Amino acid sequence: MIDPMHDEHTSTEALIVAADHPSLAGDIDEFLTRLQLEQRFFGPTANTRPKPSRPLIAALRERGGFRMALFVDERIVGLARIDGAGELFLAVAPEYRGDGLGTELGRAMATRARQLHYTRIVMRTSRRTSAARRVGEELGCVVIDVGQGRTEFILDLLPTERIA
Repeated sequence: MIDPMHDEHTSTEALIVAADHPSLAGDIDEFLTRLQLEQRFFGPTANTRPKPSRPLIAALRERGGFRMALFVDERIVGLARIDGAGELFLAVAPEYRGDGLGTELGRAMATRARQLHYTRIVMRTSRRTSAARRVGEELGCVVIDVGQGRTEFILDLLPTERIA
């Protein structure tokens, strides 16, 4: 699935593609390694543009479910995975955070999950991560505070019935 969109960051086209083909393995490994090596910041920057955690990077590396990649200038700048249980994992390269690309990737994942008959998707994060909150809110997720600083964003994918 290819979804062209305009990226204000570079004024070039961004593409969202299915990412489980073996030909993308090297590109995915390179992207995840860049995320792993990213410097961690503290303070306000850590909340708005947080470095992906080790468990998030590990979940993006796993197989099962499906993955989609966001390309800009023939380079992966975002990657998302929904596992078999419907949990959404999503990360964007630091230079593209805050541009709305994570939300677009999340929308593409929700669309594909509906096509694959998932009934809901869940994204889990810490309460202090405003970037993930923004994605969850833009997707129309129900926000649930599960305590101890953890938040779940739940998106119901079942079709809604219209009442006449």
